Amino acid sequence: MKSKALGLSISLFMLIAACCAETVTIVDFTGREVEVSAPVNTTISLSGAASEILWALDGGQSMVGRSSSSDFPPLLENVTVVGSNSNSPDLELIMELKPGLVIADTMLSDEDRQVLEEDGIAVVVERFIDPYRTLSVIDNLGRALGKEERAQELSGLLEGYQDLIKERTGGIAAEDRPTVFFEWLGRPYFSASSGTSYGNFIDFAGASNIAANESVNYPNLSPEWVIERDPDIILHILGSSEQYSEEDLKEWRDEIMARPELQNLRAVKDGRVYVLSGTVATGVRSSIGELYLAKWFYPELFEAIDPGTEHEKLIRNFYDMELEGEFAYPTKA
Repeated sequence: MKSKALGLSISLFMLIAACCAETVTIVDFTGREVEVSAPVNTTISLSGAASEILWALDGGQSMVGRSSSSDFPPLLENVTVVGSNSNSPDLELIMELKPGLVIADTMLSDEDRQVLEEDGIAVVVERFIDPYRTLSVIDNLGRALGKEERAQELSGLLEGYQDLIKERTGGIAAEDRPTVFFEWLGRPYFSASSGTSYGNFIDFAGASNIAANESVNYPNLSPEWVIERDPDIILHILGSSEQYSEEDLKEWRDEIMARPELQNLRAVKDGRVYVLSGTVATGVRSSIGELYLAKWFYPELFEAIDPGTEHEKLIRNFYDMELEGEFAYPTKA
């Protein structure tokens, strides 16, 4: 009798759960319409930025798998690793874990996505280093997790930062915008053109990227090319998989400032050379990076804004921890 009662209870529970579930349709970065049975109770993240968003929304309750590149917040170390990133997922392990939703970035191949989808797993592919996508990603994942209120709280905070930037820089004519030479990942003269994530990042903060019209997304520029354009500002964004000290960031800036070929550039002469951790250029914290850029580009317009303080508030409120490490140098424009 007890076993029958238990069986009936389980069946009733499953019936109630099925009745309470609803289908949520998410249109991801690739334009694919992904149907998710919400609320999703088990998720796998193949992107560090996606992991930060998921954790901010549900405190890691749904995560059963992560990429090894997902290292914030630190409690993620307790979550099973299912590959190094979206480019190299362990498909067999992912399918064994039977997640309700996999979130990846654009490095996920079409073939790997198809394998997971054919196994009945919903897959969302997003671009996380992009101010024009971040808020919609947060809202979409909030709907999928049944955490709409938390998502609205988070996206509302970030939208407030973005609105501040748009309000103060939106009326500046194109010819009055500062020009920026951008390089990244510790690779001198490796840049990004218009429409790329980093291109959008610079554009959103109110500057003109000198490589915007290059014919490839990620051009390798020559020193002579940069010198000819004599930018107002030099910006270097490092990778997001490391925690940096102030000395680390200063060393990168000193290296750029010391390049013999750049000594006559106006950016070097004026000391307008800046280094940013990629951690604040992606996902939840991209709005903090946008504040740093806006303050560097327009110090007089953002004099009263302290991105570091806003960053501390964000981490305290959504991850219940204190901020460690350095993320920008120099912090003053």
